[in-house]
Amino acid sequence: MSWAIVKNDQVIEILNSAKAVTINGTQYPSSIFSAWSKADLKNIGIYPTQITSTIDSKTHRATGGVTYTVNTDHVAVHYGKVAHVLENVSSTDEDGNSILTEGLKTRLLAEVDNQAYGQLQSSDWMAVRQVEAGVTIADDWKTWRASIRTQAKAMKTAINAVTTITDVPGLYVVYGSASDGTMTSVSSGHLWHWPKNPDEA
Repeated sequence: MSWAIVKNDQVIEILNSAKAVTINGTQYPSSIFSAWSKADLKNIGIYPTQITSTIDSKTHRATGGVTYTVNTDHVAVHYGKVAHVLENVSSTDEDGNSILTEGLKTRLLAEVDNQAYGQLQSSDWMAVRQVEAGVTIADDWKTWRASIRTQAKAMKTAINAVTTITDVPGLYVVYGSASDGTMTSVSSGHLWHWPKNPDEA
C-alpha cells in the first residue's frame, strides 16, 4: 500500500511503504500507518493512493509522467501513456536523412517470424536429414511443422487486418482455467498460441 502526503491540496510526497514522517514540524513513527484510522491520517494530510489508470503494453507505452488528483478520501494516481502507432512512420531529420520508425504492426509481424523460427528450430535437423540422407520426416512431425507455418500465417493475417489500436487486444489469446484445472484458451485471438509438437502433445 502507498500513501500521499498532501498540503494545500497538493501532493508533496508519495510514500511507497510505511515509514517515519515529519509533517508541519511534528515527527510521526511508521506505526501510525497501521494503528491510525484513515480519518486520523487524513487529519495530518496523509491519504491512501489509488491507481486509476493502468498501462496495457499491448496498446500503449508509458510517457514517464504521473499526475495526482486529491479526492475526499484518497489520492488518484494517473500514469501518463500514449497509444502505439500502428503503421510505420517516415520522417526526415534536420540533416535531411530519412528516418523510418517501425509501427506496432511491423514489430508484431517480426515477432511472429521470430517465434515461428524458434518453434521449428528444434526439429530442423529432421528436414535437413531428409534432404541430405533421404530419411523421411515422421508424419506427426511433418504435420506439426506445417501447422506452425499455418498458425504463423493466421497470426500475420490477423495483424495486417488491424486498423485501430482498440483492435489490438483482440489479437491475443486469453487463457482461463478449465473445470479440471488445466489452462485453456477462452478467446478467438491468435497471439501467441502455437500448436504443441508431438513430444509435448
